[in-house]
Amino acid sequence: MSFRWKTALLVVTMTLVTMGAAFGGVWYYFVSSQRAQLDEALLAVANREAAEAGVGQLSFSDAPGPSANAVGPLPKYGVIYSREGVPLTKTENFNAAPSMPRLLPFDRCFDFQHEGIPLRAVLVGVPQSGMRVLLASPRDDLEDDARILAAAMTVAFAVGCVWAGLVTFFAATRLTRNYRVVEAVARRVAAGDASARVAFASSDADLKQLADDLNSMIDRLVGLAAAQDRFVAHAAHELRTPLTALRIELEHALKTAREPEEYEVAVRGALDSGRRLSTLADELLVVARARAAGGVKDSLAGLNDCIDAAVVDVQPLAATRSVRIRTVAEHGLLVDGEQRSISRVLRNLLENAVRFSPAGSEVSIESRIQRDTVEVRVHDRGPGVPVAEAERIFEPFERLARDDHHQGAGLGLSIARSLARSLGGEVTLDPPRPGEGATFVVRLAIRLQSSDAA
Repeated sequence: MSFRWKTALLVVTMTLVTMGAAFGGVWYYFVSSQRAQLDEALLAVANREAAEAGVGQLSFSDAPGPSANAVGPLPKYGVIYSREGVPLTKTENFNAAPSMPRLLPFDRCFDFQHEGIPLRAVLVGVPQSGMRVLLASPRDDLEDDARILAAAMTVAFAVGCVWAGLVTFFAATRLTRNYRVVEAVARRVAAGDASARVAFASSDADLKQLADDLNSMIDRLVGLAAAQDRFVAHAAHELRTPLTALRIELEHALKTAREPEEYEVAVRGALDSGRRLSTLADELLVVARARAAGGVKDSLAGLNDCIDAAVVDVQPLAATRSVRIRTVAEHGLLVDGEQRSISRVLRNLLENAVRFSPAGSEVSIESRIQRDTVEVRVHDRGPGVPVAEAERIFEPFERLARDDHHQGAGLGLSIARSLARSLGGEVTLDPPRPGEGATFVVRLAIRLQSSDAA
């Protein structure tokens, strides 16, 4: 059952209960009020007749019957009973006097039917005689009024319930129209339609926010799916190159090699391809683990130790490129994260800086405290990064230079950013300036700063 039908059914049910209780209360109050007025009029006439009977007048006067409910006087039916309950006299409209009713002490007004006539009656005593006076009037008018009111209320009750159901269904339809649009878009996206977006005009701020959030989520999912497809395609391409080289080396050795030296050359070439495959597999694993990391690890690392470890790892590459690494660091800083992961972030940035720096130049790595974070800046004297490529270079397998001089899988910067984010930090590129090289900035949260900090 849809939300609209459920809402309409709920409102109709509530209307049934509410209006039923209200109408029932009004009807009961009306009937009780009418009956109380008639009872009061009957008692007044009965007491008057009893007073006359008490002075010896054992017949009913010609005075009019009771008047009540703006109707009257009503016909008067009466009987005077002896102490033993024997009818002594009656009004002419009684063909036969009814037997004296047996009532409880507190019952003076009651309904009864005599000779097919519905009557409302009272029974009062005659002073100092033990006799009883029964006085009654037809209750047709009272019952007719009750029936008319009940019929009118029944019609109003039915119309009210139908109207409440229709209005509720119409209102629910209009209110949920935009929600159905959101639902349809969500179903289309779930079915694989990445072009589906929520588009409607609504004055409901919450609904508009929901639509915007859903559109943003779809854009994010589409972007992630596209990035995943690119990652898989690039990974397959990068893996295929060393695999192809490995296969060619081995096939060539099997077909042409005859001397040990020839086999040695083939084996060395295969080992080189194997090392490239191993390195690439390791880097892909690091990317996957970094992206799946659940946030900041509950551990601390000394920032200087991380920088020193990264410099030691990159120093052999810097020596082959005749590039000097200069370190300027704060002392005594402890940052959130594991030393191995932070060192890997800094090592990747330093390797990237050394590879793109001209021979004989300098690469600097400096740390600066910025409130509750520390910035580690890695600056090189290379060609820099074009403005249009400032974000793309952090994507997996993206490389600005593709010659043999700058060989690599293009995963270093992507790994650095993914690892930093898994530790609650970030890696960014300062706004590029032509001819001034590139400056990558690592931001990490400071957990503690010892008293001997510089």
